[in-house]
Amino acid sequence: MLTLVVDGGGTKTRAWVTDSQTRQILFSTESGPSNVGRVGLEGLRKVLDEIHASTREFRGEAVVLGLAGVGRELERQRALRVARDIFGLSNVYVTTDAELAYRGAFGHGKRGILLIAGTGTIAYYQTPFSREFFRAGGWGSLLGDEGSGAWLGREVLRQCLFEWEGDEFSPFQAAVLGALQLDEPQQIITKVYHEGFGPGEWAALAPFIFQFHEEHAGCMRVLRRMAILLVGLVERLAEKLPQNSENVPLVVLGGLWDQRKTLQPLMEEEITTRNLPLLFAEPQGGPLEGGLLLLEEKGKS
Repeated sequence: MLTLVVDGGGTKTRAWVTDSQTRQILFSTESGPSNVGRVGLEGLRKVLDEIHASTREFRGEAVVLGLAGVGRELERQRALRVARDIFGLSNVYVTTDAELAYRGAFGHGKRGILLIAGTGTIAYYQTPFSREFFRAGGWGSLLGDEGSGAWLGREVLRQCLFEWEGDEFSPFQAAVLGALQLDEPQQIITKVYHEGFGPGEWAALAPFIFQFHEEHAGCMRVLRRMAILLVGLVERLAEKLPQNSENVPLVVLGGLWDQRKTLQPLMEEEITTRNLPLLFAEPQGGPLEGGLLLLEEKGKS
């Protein structure tokens, strides 16, 4: 059976046409962001229309979508109606991008905790017996997303303003102002409050923290705080673990994990301090595998 699996996030949307029996990928494509909370249903419709147009010749029999921003049932049902209208199929399933990633990361193996650290942050856990999903975070930049790319970018701006208050100037500040095409740090305030420079743009500044953390004490403090926040997010799911759990797999995904060499030691230190039974692990697969596992599960129900 040909299956279309879609992984839609706040930055981009990826799609694969695959034979669900052989797992062979026949076609893949990419489009813009499809986070329903940010682009709305019309934005989602535009992205899915593009994907449908590019995959039309494959005539898939099932569609599985993992979308950011559909954590509540109301949003999920609305997204489902849009998807069914576009693809003209009844065999359409919509879940969150985090759940799709979780299924792919752990496959049929031992249940663990998944932490997604990208523009936003969220942690997921599925109990090994009831198979119930629990989440921590994923509330968006105004109410949560602690330790995320957006949070990190905001801290970049704050560090520049701290230096300005102290009448200081550093290569870090010069690099940030150059990227923003600003002459003075106080112009950051105007850019944020009057020019609409918000969380979606902040995340692009996150790399400056990693670039300068070895020579800039403020950047290092931000990284340590980030590790505390990310581990704290994971810890909120620890009470769901079976009693006397040991070596529970912790899989981390997302754009910020590209800086794993810097982040992992800081997080391991915090995990040890909190005496959490977690052990970093590699994902077994990605959202494509997660979509096929979801379809397999639905076929058995």
